[in-house]
Amino acid sequence: MGRNIFLESGGGAQVPRVVINAMTTSLMNRDRSIVGAKYLSEARKSIASLLAGSRSEEEGQEGDEDQTVIMGANATSLIDMLARMYCENGILSKDDEIVIASENHLANVTPWIKAAESVGAKIKWWTVTKCQQHQRNGAVESSSSVLSDLVNERTRIVAVSHASNIIGRIRDIPSICSFVNQVTRNKGHVVVDGVAAAPHLLSCGSGTKPDWYVVSLHKLFGPHLGCLLGKRSVALQVANIEGHISNEKLSRKFEMGTMNYEACAGAIALNEYFNDLGIEAWRRYGDCEGVHNLSQKQKPRIMTTQASGDQVEERSCPLSNSARLSIVRTCIVQVETGLLNSILGYLRKISRVRIIEDIGDMKVTHDGDCIPHARNEQRIPIVTFVHEVIPSSQIVEHCRDHGVVCRACKFLSTIELWDEMNLTRYDGVVRFSFAHYNNISDIKRTINVLEMLEEW
Repeated sequence: MGRNIFLESGGGAQVPRVVINAMTTSLMNRDRSIVGAKYLSEARKSIASLLAGSRSEEEGQEGDEDQTVIMGANATSLIDMLARMYCENGILSKDDEIVIASENHLANVTPWIKAAESVGAKIKWWTVTKCQQHQRNGAVESSSSVLSDLVNERTRIVAVSHASNIIGRIRDIPSICSFVNQVTRNKGHVVVDGVAAAPHLLSCGSGTKPDWYVVSLHKLFGPHLGCLLGKRSVALQVANIEGHISNEKLSRKFEMGTMNYEACAGAIALNEYFNDLGIEAWRRYGDCEGVHNLSQKQKPRIMTTQASGDQVEERSCPLSNSARLSIVRTCIVQVETGLLNSILGYLRKISRVRIIEDIGDMKVTHDGDCIPHARNEQRIPIVTFVHEVIPSSQIVEHCRDHGVVCRACKFLSTIELWDEMNLTRYDGVVRFSFAHYNNISDIKRTINVLEMLEEW
């Protein structure tokens, strides 16, 4: 049967050796008071550099001055903590409104519903399809597939996904943030679940950035650790702090207990991993333009994410850290787009298969959609589907029996999304989620395994 094919990066990605080695080393050299504290501080810088688009070394800056990085056990607990602080410190109150995208993971839904219930705020749903009315506790809640129908001067929270872990469509976060800022006069805060998108985009977006952006490192090729990136100005408001305070102390106002220092060591090593990939990509292709100009048969290969892979040999490279990350992002998009198109092309030919995907109804305004304009940046490599005859659980069991690691369930999606996509009669959806360590041979073998199913 050969090696396992891992198509479940959406639930937990494979981890590069450099990250494993860093965590092992930290366990063998435990020193909580000095080394551990340094790991936490450096982990914050590493995540800010990777996702927040820190300035280059030549500019003499380590990161965005208005960026606070908060560490926690996972994305769910961080958003839950955030929602409670909005209530406790009076930022969210009676008659305020919260807009929630129905395609969200429950991590960015349940805390805001609880918050609304505790203070008497109103919930509105930004839906994936048109004309969808939702009810909770017997009451009809406002809903629309167009954000401009929902946001007004009373809106305090807009909770969205950078990309759904079911649909996979990338949302135009800068456009969403600009619109919300304009309508609410900067009183409404955009909270983005970037868990599904970050491993593929390595960015929380360019242009107007969200007030909060959360990721889980175990889906970003690292250890189990949650990270919440927030605007410093907003973090000060939520923490109810006036006067000067360092970013380090501000982050600790949100963090509880002793952090997982071994996981922080792994977070630091993630930057080293992507730095090595940047050097390797530069050596092979020169720059981002060089990657774009490759023919279809010459698409870039990125190799070293599997735990069994070798570290890339260190080479002298003239590129800044931000330039290295830029070429890595370009390579990842090129690799993953090829894999995505291959599996989608196959599944579209199977008459009994229904792919769960965006239909274009979800918009920021009636005149414009909410996806990026670049064609190759509109979808992350997550494919979910159902079969009209074979249960999703049976498909996954068959795949796993033949060395293809995938999953079938509802993936903590909302009941609202399940209704909108007409999925209520299914026990779950099959999900294939790829990463840049997968290759076209993985796709071909997966297709061969599916072809073995009776009644496929």
